[in-house]
Amino acid sequence: MKFGIYRLHEVLDEAAIKSIEQAYRMPVQVLSLYRAWNRCEIEADRRWLERLRCAPRDIMLSWEPWRIDAGRTGPPDQPAFSLKNIISGRYDVYLRAFADELARIPRLVYLRPMHEMNGNWYPWCVSVNGNTCQDYISAWCHIHDLVAGRVSAKVKWVWTPYARSYPGQTVEQLADVFPGDDRVDWVGIDGYNWGTSRPWSEWQSFEQVFSDAYRQLSAISRRPVMIAETACAEAGGSKSTWITEAFGVLTRRFQRVEMLIWFDVNKECDWAIASSRASLAALRASGRIRLPSGT
Repeated sequence: MKFGIYRLHEVLDEAAIKSIEQAYRMPVQVLSLYRAWNRCEIEADRRWLERLRCAPRDIMLSWEPWRIDAGRTGPPDQPAFSLKNIISGRYDVYLRAFADELARIPRLVYLRPMHEMNGNWYPWCVSVNGNTCQDYISAWCHIHDLVAGRVSAKVKWVWTPYARSYPGQTVEQLADVFPGDDRVDWVGIDGYNWGTSRPWSEWQSFEQVFSDAYRQLSAISRRPVMIAETACAEAGGSKSTWITEAFGVLTRRFQRVEMLIWFDVNKECDWAIASSRASLAALRASGRIRLPSGT
């Protein structure tokens, strides 16, 4: 199984990755990065894309149709980025230009557009902007068909819902927003154990977080599965035990999972693996477990 991490938006160099690998005693095979479309001007992306071409590991690129200004996330509706506007071709010039830049990247790129569509916090989610499930599928197909012909086979398409759909929105089953295996190379799941870090949250095991979504994905797709984002809070239980049990249950109950990306930052809470000595030790020990090999 491949292991990757997210460490903010900049591309880590080889020295930084080696330092992480030494600390975690696990190989880091995939770097997770996010890129917002922002003003949809390719000139604003070129310097960042030049750094991306030098990435020393394969890349997970979450490609986000919304605008983020000066470190401030905008409101989740942002009607300019409604799914209907994407379908209409409003951003096609930008998409083609970005695709041409992706084609120049020598590493394998896992391209993850419009993730967590079954939430309510992004402009492409089906519960905002008047978006519908069919709009999401049509927008995915539009982006895929426009970009796929301009990039090489080194770009793999990753479709990733959140582990559970949020109340008050229209996704009843993940199949409602699945574009089909003909336009998807990997299916993924995002999910977190928030513990008791929020008034609405409670401690959940890895299995509790992911089992329902994994069951649904296994029923609708033959593609390999990844855990595209995960992490565990410290509040409410033992994070080290959570990590140990997570890697153990992967071998027993989630055998189609071939990649796991850890959200390795202190953001909403301290998701980092090394948030405590105990959690770091748990990951180091788990790295010695024989896991299914990925491709």
